[in-house]
Amino acid sequence: MIDLLLRDVVTAVAPEPVCVAVHDGRILAIGPTLNYVAKQEVAGNGRYLIPGFVESHLHLDIALSNDPHKPGRTVPYASMSELNAAIERRRRAFTHEEIVERATAALRLGLRHGTTAVRAQCHLDTEIGLKHIVALQAVKEAVADWLTLQIVAFPQQGLLRDPRTLDLFREAFRCGADVMGGAANIETGFTMQEHIDAAFALAMKLDRDLDIHADLSLKPDVTLDDLEVVHIARRTLDYGYQGRVTVGHACTLDSASPEVAAQAIALLQEADITVTSQPDLYRLGREDRQHVRRGLTRVKELLAAGVNVTYASNNVRDALRPLGNLNLLEEALILAYGAHMDTVVELETLLRMSTTNAARALRLPDYGLEPGCIADMVLLDAPSASAAIVGQAEKCYVFKAGKLRAMNKRQSQLTMNN
Repeated sequence: MIDLLLRDVVTAVAPEPVCVAVHDGRILAIGPTLNYVAKQEVAGNGRYLIPGFVESHLHLDIALSNDPHKPGRTVPYASMSELNAAIERRRRAFTHEEIVERATAALRLGLRHGTTAVRAQCHLDTEIGLKHIVALQAVKEAVADWLTLQIVAFPQQGLLRDPRTLDLFREAFRCGADVMGGAANIETGFTMQEHIDAAFALAMKLDRDLDIHADLSLKPDVTLDDLEVVHIARRTLDYGYQGRVTVGHACTLDSASPEVAAQAIALLQEADITVTSQPDLYRLGREDRQHVRRGLTRVKELLAAGVNVTYASNNVRDALRPLGNLNLLEEALILAYGAHMDTVVELETLLRMSTTNAARALRLPDYGLEPGCIADMVLLDAPSASAAIVGQAEKCYVFKAGKLRAMNKRQSQLTMNN
């Protein structure tokens, strides 16, 4: 007897209904008819099966710290500097227990919406020390049975302004951090090239992947050398780090001329760098009084050039965005509006961006819907990817390594065999 059998589901590669057999946490077989007896059996009835959603860029340690549903907690938008100041004030007061409680609640919200893996940005600086890293490491261990969590050491106050910072980062990786972070825009007293080079140096010394916030400004008329993503791409090629670097945001690409943007995108493709778009449309361009910009990167041009592109929630109910539900299907709809991705093919691409593309960014092993893959799966109450995004389909079942971890009871059709 196998563990699980899903009957009559459709997938991206199987538009006609198939069965999916799962045993010992992995997909055993896929076919039109499978005659296994299973401990659990699901009637798919033509609904759409996808691999688990992958949240590739989330500031988890501050998530839910500004929940608009709690009276007195919402901070209205004022300016970017004031929002950053609000984050600075709040994080100094966070306790270990509070970070663990909020982060766990956020991950459960994500699981409810089909997320089975998360890359979490985590504040690290000499003022708060390892507090956030230690808290998220405790969360990582506690949720390991139902969610894969990667921790990015994020330099909230830069890498170079305080000579103690690099030693603190080395200690963070001994405490459980997985990925080296970077954000040249918050470094003071040093150039963006110096910040990026320092992040690369530490990542390579520790043999870690690199995930860098890049080009968050909307400054027009930038040259190729002004773009942070260009320096990152060049260094990636110089150091042979292809396939191990992700850049988040990349908003300045949209403000660059088409010619400059095309050259930058070609470099990103050559360096095999993932670009993570943040479709929250909340902060950037707030000061514009005409032709208001929205702060998205050039998603369609990047995809057309063969760049691995994903999108993510970024900030969820914190001072930097008091909105969001850790629901990548919802973020897909927002990006569909913002990036003008409305055809069936483009909507299908959006779903791949938050599943297979994001899994590639995180370098998740054995991910997908093929025999031998880990059975991280979500059954959507829709017949196709495009219908799921347009209709914001319910997540009927969420499986992690073949085990049922979340379900919508109203939509479920699950039977148990002894």
